[in-house]
Amino acid sequence: MLKRAVSSFALVLALAVGTSALGGCGHSEDEWQAELAKEKRTQSDLDAEKAAHKKDRDELKRLKGEVADLKKNLEGYEDMTDKLGKSSADRARLEKAIADAEGRVKVLEAAKKRLDALRKKLEELKKFNLKVTVRHNQIVIEMPGDVLFSQGSDRLHPEGEEVLLKVADIIRNDPDLAKRDYQVIGHTDNKEPAGVYKSAIGLSAMRAREVYHFLTSQPDGKKKGGALPADHWSAAGFGALDPIAGTRESQTDEDRQKNRRVEIAIQPDASELMKLDVD
Repeated sequence: MLKRAVSSFALVLALAVGTSALGGCGHSEDEWQAELAKEKRTQSDLDAEKAAHKKDRDELKRLKGEVADLKKNLEGYEDMTDKLGKSSADRARLEKAIADAEGRVKVLEAAKKRLDALRKKLEELKKFNLKVTVRHNQIVIEMPGDVLFSQGSDRLHPEGEEVLLKVADIIRNDPDLAKRDYQVIGHTDNKEPAGVYKSAIGLSAMRAREVYHFLTSQPDGKKKGGALPADHWSAAGFGALDPIAGTRESQTDEDRQKNRRVEIAIQPDASELMKLDVD
């Protein structure tokens, strides 16, 4: 906490000095405020990541404590059987409970290793201002909708296409990522769209379809494409049903900007179907 406070103070001090020293170099107050806001968002992401890892550690600690307690109880039963005779049924139940608890610990530890490995493979996306997180038991690549599309439109911006090409390159060039299954999920804010689309669900579904089509299209001389295998991809539109900021009923302008997004969710395989949520 002290380190973070010192870091934040140092940034503010540096910006204050920079504002004074570089006042004649074209750096506006808005630019400095934008830098401060960026630092605040970065710190918020770090805090969320730390909270996620703490939940993982707490769950492992709880399960290991459960195993220790069960083993202690088993030792107590062994002492009793030495003194009072056999109690094989009780002992068998305890041994099974210990084996089950130890099995859950091993599964959780293995799943956490796979989760961390996948996250690490996707770390490179952060330099493109994309967020990689765990949501609804899935690893999710979160892309701002305003970068990909104009308001109320389902046609990709050229800069949005460039972002998607970077995502496609990372997935295609990693053998483990390339063989996984993915779903593109469109999201909107809580305002109903105007124009062609009469519902948020319709707009979000068409945006997801557009991203899916771009990522799975083969490039040629006239158009770009991600060249990813279509049989590993699907698309869905959630509209305003799954906000990450505010609620479905109440959202500020900042909340709405965050909620206008497209996610790429990595579908878990059978060995990963367990509780991984860190929200």
